[in-house]
Amino acid sequence: MDFAVLGPVRVFREGNPIRLQGKRSAVVSTLLLHPDVAVSRERIVAWLWDDPPKSAVANVQTYVSQLRRAGIGIEHEGPAYRLPLDGHRLDLAEFEDGVRSARRAAAGDDLDTAHAEFGRAFALWRGSPAEGAPLADAALPRIAELEERARSARAEWVDVRLGLRRYDDVISELTVLVEAEPLREQPWRQLMTALHHAGRRGEALHVYSKARSALVNELGVEPGPELRDLHLSILHDDALSAVHVPGVVEVRSLPPAEPALPGPGCQLPPDIADFVGRERELATVHTALNSDGPAPSIVVLSGPPGVGKTTAAVHAAHLARPQYPEGQLFVRLRGGEHNPRTPADVLGELLRLLGVDGAVIPASVAERTAMYRARMADRRILVVLDDAADENQVEPLLPGTPSTAVLVTSRTPLAALPGSVPVPVELPDPDAAKNLLARLVGRDRVDSDPRSAEDLLSSCGYLPLAIRVVAARLAARPAWPLSELSRRLHGARSRLDELRVGSLDVRATFSAGYSALPEDARRAFRLFGLTGAESLAPWAFMASLTGTECGERADEAMEALVDAGLVTAHERDGAGQLRYRMHDLLRSYAQEHSGTASGSDHPGDRARLVRLAVRAHVRVVAASSQLPMPFAPPRVHHPPRTEPNPDDLAWLRAERTSLLPLAEAVASFEFGTAVDLACDYTPHLVNDGFHDDAVRVLTDLAGKAKDRGEIGAETRLRLVRADVEIDRGRVDVADTEYRSLLGSLRRVGDEHAAAYAVTGLAACKVMSGDLDGAEPLIGEAEATFAAHGDRHGCLQAWLVRAGGLLQRGRHTTAVELCNRALAVPEARCGIHKAAFLRVLGIALFESGSPQRSLPYYEESVRLSRELGWRKGERITLRRLGEARAALGEIDTAMTLLEQCRAMFGEAGDVRGEALTAFSLGEAHRRRGDVRTALGHYVASVSLLGSDADPSWRARAADAISRCRAVLVSCASCAP
Repeated sequence: MDFAVLGPVRVFREGNPIRLQGKRSAVVSTLLLHPDVAVSRERIVAWLWDDPPKSAVANVQTYVSQLRRAGIGIEHEGPAYRLPLDGHRLDLAEFEDGVRSARRAAAGDDLDTAHAEFGRAFALWRGSPAEGAPLADAALPRIAELEERARSARAEWVDVRLGLRRYDDVISELTVLVEAEPLREQPWRQLMTALHHAGRRGEALHVYSKARSALVNELGVEPGPELRDLHLSILHDDALSAVHVPGVVEVRSLPPAEPALPGPGCQLPPDIADFVGRERELATVHTALNSDGPAPSIVVLSGPPGVGKTTAAVHAAHLARPQYPEGQLFVRLRGGEHNPRTPADVLGELLRLLGVDGAVIPASVAERTAMYRARMADRRILVVLDDAADENQVEPLLPGTPSTAVLVTSRTPLAALPGSVPVPVELPDPDAAKNLLARLVGRDRVDSDPRSAEDLLSSCGYLPLAIRVVAARLAARPAWPLSELSRRLHGARSRLDELRVGSLDVRATFSAGYSALPEDARRAFRLFGLTGAESLAPWAFMASLTGTECGERADEAMEALVDAGLVTAHERDGAGQLRYRMHDLLRSYAQEHSGTASGSDHPGDRARLVRLAVRAHVRVVAASSQLPMPFAPPRVHHPPRTEPNPDDLAWLRAERTSLLPLAEAVASFEFGTAVDLACDYTPHLVNDGFHDDAVRVLTDLAGKAKDRGEIGAETRLRLVRADVEIDRGRVDVADTEYRSLLGSLRRVGDEHAAAYAVTGLAACKVMSGDLDGAEPLIGEAEATFAAHGDRHGCLQAWLVRAGGLLQRGRHTTAVELCNRALAVPEARCGIHKAAFLRVLGIALFESGSPQRSLPYYEESVRLSRELGWRKGERITLRRLGEARAALGEIDTAMTLLEQCRAMFGEAGDVRGEALTAFSLGEAHRRRGDVRTALGHYVASVSLLGSDADPSWRARAADAISRCRAVLVSCASCAP
């Protein structure tokens, strides 16, 4: 087991972390700060509470028991506890061992070994001892003791590096150290020594002046004799010599240290009209994208957040469009709060951009990668992957053929990405920011990890104060790589907690700008942070600040934020709305000031977030009136179903990345609103193929509902989620969920909700070919829906029944059912209407009336296109082609069917592609081209595979036999 207490307390068992929280982390910290020593209960109580409760001893016993159950072997020794370290690692013990080894090496004049041992020891320090553990004031002396011992050892390490002539290292470190602790004379002496031996005599004398001023102004005393003697030695010694200072290893004549070596169309965001600069980066990208090689061109544009790498990548991609005429894709690899998206999620988006129907996207990453590479093969397509986290996230997203190219933006160079061309994107005005950091922490240290340095500068917002805070922390921990502090900044609860040291506090700088804002602007700023969204449109602020979707107050508030540089507003979404974006560091600050924070004086923020969620739900419901309602008992006050409205659909699409985080954010305050928002937004997600998003949010909320004991909400969420699984053909998953729901709903007597589970089970049976089992379920559900006056539920049941009737060949009954359904007002919604019109057309066609089927098919296609319902459009277009062929319009039919087959192929819908191949075979057979027809029939059987519907396989096999018989007959009749 591994223990770490030099920073936030951590415990690892076989490499896996054991989660520690609250007072349990304090108990472990107390025992680790007394390594292998029995600590009395009284001392533990004193270290845990400044004002111990009456139950303190009992609480300690409880915490110890919990820690033992977690696998931490705390031993009980009378009235005390001990954490034995036999066979276990503790960073504090390893630090002390390393310091002892370093001191022995230094005493033996082995300065290289001493330097290495000191470096190994200080690499273990990740912050203050037991940082973050809720310890009482009684623990402070022990923590101060350890920090003083570390300070003393660090001073010895500086002496060793002076002996090794590593002047640049110690100058940068000591420059920051003397600013943080100006009353300690030893760092001043060491800094003067290093500057003098580096040939910077004037600066060494200036440092003495600064040291004297600090001591006189703060303490009213002159520097001590050692500092004064050193000053005189430097003042009277013009030549570079080995100045001896007590306590400092005498500089030896050593050579100077070697310096460190320094299809789908255009899916890109709009280019920047006045884009300037980046000539070097653009030239490198252009060369890489135009190189001929055996693999895809992969270019990695790397740099910190806000550096402009995305803008440069988008601009470069627009310039490269002529070389990639089949399309340019763009996806963001980080979600809200810049959390990395999973490869599965990104692959789902890429496949949808390539036209693959969300309902047929496979579940596993491997299958999605295979489908993606197959869709990209040998096509001239450019892919832009924005803000990559690491190589593991990017590798599954790379196409496999040299005709394609990938532009990746990332905070790191992704050096392990095979065959990639690195293109560093420098910070705006890099000289001032980078030179300041280099002067404070050392040029070698910055140059050795430029990506992390740039990331730190961006995280600092280019503020000199923030850069000085970062430098001070790095100088106090010279063994830290820059990436460690960068990781802490991104992983902390609030990065602002990491951006403070001593009296320096970046939070105070933000506070000054925030305090100067008008009150409405401050409310808008805090609200932005609460939503968790990357961007928001103006309506969100109007709805939350004023309670309406119009008004000057919200507009003025946002303009104030733009003017203050707290948000940006330079892009518009697909609905034509302005999008406001906020840097995530500022969003962290906004969240701190919200009404969710303990001790906050803004409790109204929670109410404003709820108001926003309620307004968003109202808009979602209104904009979804052309879509079916969620697959659950209808809520009250739903507007009537209407024809498709392009503006509503555009708004629903534009708000996906803000509505989903909003539903999750408001769940802690107004759970019912979160559930309503998620459920009512799901029909749009399904319509647009975002099945993964729908399932993720519904699953998250269903888990919360279960934890809260809200059975009704959990049921509603699970019903809606199972319907999503039905739409993408995962019948087994849906069937299991519906059976589970049906049992629990019948136990509690909720027959209305149970009718939806029954309808879902019937749909599973129809899709599986069990028509006899489906019919009684549909009848049962229909009766329940009728008893509750639920015409929405009736329509759902009738759609399932219609599918069964078509499979049974009961066409007249299907026509009657469709006419009955289309007369219901709820069927005015686009998708229900399009679906029933298609079924009506099929029934008429199959009953021998292809001419009568045409207007129903054509109207269904029109509605599907208006809704962007690509799945419905493909299915109906195939049927329309069949009807045209049956009427002898062979050329028209073949045009429609070829178009339809391409659509199924692009969507990855193999079954639809197979059925279309069969329809093409029928069209060619009607024309008399039996040989071509045979080829299509064979392709249909091949595509359907062994798991296909037996009736379809039999029909295709019969067609193949008839064609072969004709061909054989023709061959025998030939002269």
